[in-house]
Amino acid sequence: MKDIKFIYWFAYYNDSSPSVRYRAKYPLGFMRQEHGVKSALIIPGYHPKKMAKFLFYYCSALFFRKRDSVIVVQRVHSNYIYANLLKFLITIQKRYTVYDLDDADYLYLSPKTIYAFAKKCSHITAGSRAIGKHLSVYNNKIVHTSSPTPDLNISKEKRNKIFTIGWIGGFGGDHKKSLIDLVFPAIKELEFTCVFEVMGVFKKEDETFIREYFNGCNNISINIPSDINWRDEIEVQNRIKAFDVGIATLLDNEIQRSKSGIKAKQYLNNGVPVLATKLPENDCVVKDGVNGFFCSDSSDFKRKLELFKFMGEDEYDTFSKNARESRLGFDLEKYYSDFSKIK
Repeated sequence: MKDIKFIYWFAYYNDSSPSVRYRAKYPLGFMRQEHGVKSALIIPGYHPKKMAKFLFYYCSALFFRKRDSVIVVQRVHSNYIYANLLKFLITIQKRYTVYDLDDADYLYLSPKTIYAFAKKCSHITAGSRAIGKHLSVYNNKIVHTSSPTPDLNISKEKRNKIFTIGWIGGFGGDHKKSLIDLVFPAIKELEFTCVFEVMGVFKKEDETFIREYFNGCNNISINIPSDINWRDEIEVQNRIKAFDVGIATLLDNEIQRSKSGIKAKQYLNNGVPVLATKLPENDCVVKDGVNGFFCSDSSDFKRKLELFKFMGEDEYDTFSKNARESRLGFDLEKYYSDFSKIK
C-alpha cells in the first residue's frame, strides 16, 4: 500500500468516550493537519444528520472507495444493524480494513462480534500488547497502536505551595478498587498538608464515600470537581497540570493488564511525575526513578508521595522535565507512525 490518503473511521460511540477522542478524533485531526491524510469520523446515532453522514460515507466506502484509503471499525461489539452493515462492508471491501480495539471488551461482553471483526478485517490495531496477543489467534496482522495524547504545549511549571495529588479516570470497577486498596490508605496516613483531587467521580454516593473515607484527616483537602467538560482537552490538560504527582494504578488481572495506560500518559504529557503500578502498559511509559516511580503496595505509595513532597526543587524539576519529554514515546506523531505500518 502507498501512503494512506483517506481514512473512513466508523466509531462505536460518541466523543464522550475517551476511546473515540484519543484514538480517533484527535489523531484524525492531527493526521489531516500535519500529514495531509483526509478522513471521515462516523459516529452512530439516530439524529438525522448522523444517519445521513453514515449513509453517505458507508456508500462511498462500499461503492466508490477512495484510492489509498483505510476503513477502520472501532470497538463495535453489538449485533445490531450498525454492526451488521459494517460486517457486510468489510466483507466486500476487505483490503486494508482495520478493527481497532483498546479495551478487553471480550472479557465482559459477548465476544462474538468482536471476534468476527478480528477475523474479517485485514488488520487489527490493538491499544495494548495483551489485546494484540489475545486477538492474534484470529488474525496475525496486528499493529500495536498505543493510545496517544495530544500535545497542546501545556506543561507543569512548578510545584504547588500545597502538595497536590491527582487522579483522572472513571471512578468505578477495578479503577475504584485499585485506588481504595493501594492509594487511599497511603494518603490517609500522610502527616503533611496536601490536596487530593479526584477527576471522574460521577455518582453522588461515590463522592460521599470518598469524603467519609478521609473524614477526620484535617491535613487532607479533598477536591472532586463536577463541572469538567471532558470534550475540552485544553481544560482537561490544564487541570492535570495542576497536579504535583499523578496516580496511575492498575490491578493485576487480565482486564486491567489489557488497558492502554492512558492515565500515566496524560500526566506525563503535561510534565506531571507518575506513581504507578508496574503493569502493562504503564511499564511502557513510566521509567522508575526518571519520570516517576513504580509502587507495589500502599506503604510504597506512601513513601513515594513523601519523597515527592520533600525532595528539593531542582530534583522535582528534573522529574517534571523527564515526564514532559516522555510524551515523544506516545504522542500523536508516534501514533501516526505506528498506524502507518498497516501494509
